[in-house]
Amino acid sequence: MKIVVLNDQLNPGGAEKVLVYMANLLHKNNMDVSVVLFLGAAKLDAEINKEISIHYLQRTSRFDFKAWKKLKTLTKDADIVHVHSRYNLRFYMLVKLVLGISKPKVVFHEHIPSFKIDSFTTFLYKRVDAYVAVQDAMKKWAVEKSFVKNNKAFYLPNTVYPPKQTIDISSNKGKLIMIANFRPVKNHFFAIELVKSLPNYYTLDLYGMIGDNDYFNKVIDTIKDNNVQNRINIIQGVTDLYAVMKNYSLAIHTSNTETGPLVLIEYLYAGLPFITYHTGDVVEIVKSALPECIIDQFDIEIWKKQIMQIEQQNNYHTISANMKLLANSHFSEKAYFNKLQDIYTKVTE
Repeated sequence: MKIVVLNDQLNPGGAEKVLVYMANLLHKNNMDVSVVLFLGAAKLDAEINKEISIHYLQRTSRFDFKAWKKLKTLTKDADIVHVHSRYNLRFYMLVKLVLGISKPKVVFHEHIPSFKIDSFTTFLYKRVDAYVAVQDAMKKWAVEKSFVKNNKAFYLPNTVYPPKQTIDISSNKGKLIMIANFRPVKNHFFAIELVKSLPNYYTLDLYGMIGDNDYFNKVIDTIKDNNVQNRINIIQGVTDLYAVMKNYSLAIHTSNTETGPLVLIEYLYAGLPFITYHTGDVVEIVKSALPECIIDQFDIEIWKKQIMQIEQQNNYHTISANMKLLANSHFSEKAYFNKLQDIYTKVTE
């Protein structure tokens, strides 16, 4: 089976990490897979297995006909074209319809829980061979709205690589970590307010790429305005986040809305206890086994109490061990590949 995976560019982000993971996993399981990127090279390209071909269209606009022809050449003989994200689907389907690319089955992978859709995208949804959602609610929405038939809709929760070696988590109280790119939805301002409310021995290290410069500058200003610059640090350029998790006692995740989020799966694999707002499908899995890690509201006092309570519990290391068990039982490589292979089989049979 020949599979071509499409995206615009592999800048650091959740959807991009999933693409890298998926392409490498397909290759590992002896699938003929290649990656086509509409723009140019980016940071996560280096994480694609060297044996996987990466093709760059260097597209200059939606109507770059040189890029159209190259895209047709790279996809016309594929069995599956797996397109990530809605805006990339629009481009590929435009090229497919105009240039008459008929052989490949189109698998569309929806990453963003946006329940607003224009008429052109509705038209495209009805013409994909499989709709893959990273949230069960997204799958149900697509079927209920009759954008996709039930037998063409699939739920494939995100996952990540496990650490290459066992991580021994520090029980050094008061060292907090937050891994989140600097974008408004990540709600860093609540995290800053939270640290200010905690005892002075608590510190927070913020890891993440700058996704919004204005927002990033406001985060820096807010840290200064609250006089916590000696307790909150911004750290960038770290690629192996598993390697730094061992230095912390607890993670916090303050995003308003998420699909995964992937970072929670990484915390689970590392066995790093965390507190997170109730959003995303990973939380739905965690809450039954570890309800103390989930909070339903942005109330400083509730978060403060829960952080201190988890750190002071005698079963801190039991929570850590249970997180690793949860990661291996729900987010394993084998389980993900089997689900993906099942989708491809149903589409091509």
